[in-house]
Parts: sequence; structure tokens; C-alpha cells
Amino acid sequence: MVKTYENKSDQKSLFPKISENLLIMQNRVKAQLKLLRKKKDYMREVKSRMDSNSISESFLVMSAIEDVLFLTIDKKKHAEMADILNPFISSLYNSFSKEYDSVCFDHNSLNSKQKVIKLFMNSFYGEMSNSDFPFKFIELTKGITSAGRENIKLVAEFVKKKGFGIKYGDTNSLYLTCPDSCYKKCDLAYNDGKGTISKLEYWTEMIKITMVIMKKLYNELNTFLRLKIRSDYLKMAYEEVLFPVVFTGKKKYFSTPHEDMIIGERIINEVRNVNNERSLHKIVEDVFRDAITNPKQWDFEQFIETNIWKPDIDNKAVQQFISQIREKYNSKISVSGECFSYIVTHPENTFNLHSKKLTSTKGEKIEFADVTKEFGKELDLYHYFKKTIVGLYARFIMYEKKYEPASSSRIM
Repeated sequence: MVKTYENKSDQKSLFPKISENLLIMQNRVKAQLKLLRKKKDYMREVKSRMDSNSISESFLVMSAIEDVLFLTIDKKKHAEMADILNPFISSLYNSFSKEYDSVCFDHNSLNSKQKVIKLFMNSFYGEMSNSDFPFKFIELTKGITSAGRENIKLVAEFVKKKGFGIKYGDTNSLYLTCPDSCYKKCDLAYNDGKGTISKLEYWTEMIKITMVIMKKLYNELNTFLRLKIRSDYLKMAYEEVLFPVVFTGKKKYFSTPHEDMIIGERIINEVRNVNNERSLHKIVEDVFRDAITNPKQWDFEQFIETNIWKPDIDNKAVQQFISQIREKYNSKISVSGECFSYIVTHPENTFNLHSKKLTSTKGEKIEFADVTKEFGKELDLYHYFKKTIVGLYARFIMYEKKYEPASSSRIM
């Protein structure tokens, strides 16, 4: 059996040791990722400001940084942004852009790393019940599952007795709503838009109230768990207040957390709009229609991707692109292991001399981001619509009942 005695690590058996080490690794990576995400977001604001003004590569970044800081009213955020951006004050546009691309690449790489750690943790736990696994321990996995179910049940019963609603829950988390009585004072002040405060002020006050109440509930809940299970090992963590929040399906939701976060997706922004009265499905229809009929709305920066070239890695698109640029740009040939930014552009020739439509590969359509912008090359919007945008929109409405198969065509 897996046992622990007085929390002495040298007396823990294999499973808790591995799980604990993986958790420490994941938490460390998450902490690094949080700092890197802020750096990426703040640098993106500066770069977007410079790009919108069509400046030259020799442009000093200082002016754009000063503008971004000037527009940041929150004192705490202003100080945080200044600490991150001040080292770039004397940088030129070109070097700043390269650093931004590098930060984006590091962020994506680190984010993938923490997801891999999480996947490994879940896989190790799942494999414990596999008869072919060297460390098979079915009793342990059943025990963990039943204990988790029982603990979350205890929490659910506790919060319900306190008057809280459960919007959604899974094996290790609950999404709660406060009792309506908590908002009585601000409800009266708003009075369905006829009162003394605006809708934005009303929502802001609701968030403040919720944060105070949830922190209090967090303390009460963990006191309850400590008394119930007679141990400090199990604690429920309070993460954030999500408001507004939209659930599109099981484990699929988007929202505005109480912490600052830059979210660019138009559908999400439309749904979260204070004055929005349209359904999610209607918003998706309108945005998708506008995306096709008004392609000039797209921000060039939205399509920039980063990749890395290594001669021994069989990435066909990247290898084909590198072989092509050897003929075009001697000065731009990437060094092995170097990351680069690119755009998928519309092919210059879509038909051959016999009027037959040509099929271009992704590798043939890739171009450096700065070259694409400098020469005004056309983006291959069809590539992005087909590969990314259509799928993105579909995820928002896939759980609509109208898209479910007819009962006669269902397998089960």
C-alpha cells in the first residue's frame, strides 16, 4: 500500500514521490509562464502601436513605450509594465521585434512544457490501472477516484447549505455562484438601468462583492475540510472570479477573470459586451459573415506564427521554405536552431498556362513576416479560414441542439 508517515518524504512510496515531483515541476513552470505571459502581452501592446503608425526599422521604441505607459491608468499595472518595458527604451524597432518574436516562441514552448507535465501526471495515474504497466496498482487508482469523488461531494454539500449555487463541476473543481441576496444593495442602486449607477458600475460592484465573499468562503471551507478529514493535506484553492462567463460545453468556457488579461477574440469580446443582447449563435453568425465579406478588418499581427528550423527535423513545410529562401535571400538564411516569424501568403500564380488550377503546399506559401509586410503580399485567408477560423467558430456552437444528429442516425 501507499502510505505516508508524518509527511516524511523518505517514507513515501513510488507513486506519491513521482506525483509530488511532477507537481513541483508544473508549479515552477506555471510561475515562469505567468511572468513570460505578461512580458509578451506588454511587448505586444508596444509593437502594435508602432506597427499601426507604419514606422521604419530604425525607429526608436522609446516613444511607443511612453505612449503605452501614458495610457495605462492603473498604478500597479503601470509600475509592472514600466519594469518590463524600460530595458527596451533605447532599442530600435527591428531589434525589439526580434526580441518580441523570441519571447512569443519561449512562451509557447514553456506553455507546451507545462501541458506535457500535466499530461504525464494524468497518464501515470491512468496507467496505474493498466494490467501491462510495470507499476500497476488498481486498488490505488480506484481509491484515488473514489476519494476525489467523496471529497468534492463534501464540498458541494457544504456550499449548497451556505446558499451558493453550482454552475458547473468536475472531478476536482467547482464553479460557484453567490446567493442573490449578496447583491441586494447594488441591485437597488442599479434598478434595471433606472437607478443611480450604470451597468458597468453595477457589474464592477458585483465582482468586488463576489471576490470578498469567495475569499471568506475559501477560509470557511478549508476549516470544514480540516475538521472533517482530520488532516491539513486536502485544501480547496480559490482561483479567481469569472464574470461575465459563457459555458459552451463540458469543460469549455470563456470569461473575463478578475485579473488583467488581454483577450483579442472578437466573439468573446462581443459576448462579454456590457450591452450585448444577442445569443452566442447569432454573434458567431454575424462575426463569421463579416470575416468573409470584410477581410481588411484583420490585423496583420494576428497571422504571424513562429517556427524553428533544424536540418535533422523532418518538418516538411519548414524544410521546403528554407530550401526556397536560399535562392532568394542569402542574408536571411536561418541558423540551425534559430526561430523565425512567418506568414502564409496567397500564391502569386494560381493557374498554369493551360488554365489548370495549381495546388500549392504550405511550404511554398510561407514567407517571412517582415518581407510579407514590406512588399504588401496578400495573406492566404482561405488557408486561415479553412485551417483555423472555421474550426474556431464551430467550437462556440457545436453544442447547439440543432447540430445534433437525428435520432434515427445515431449509433447508440
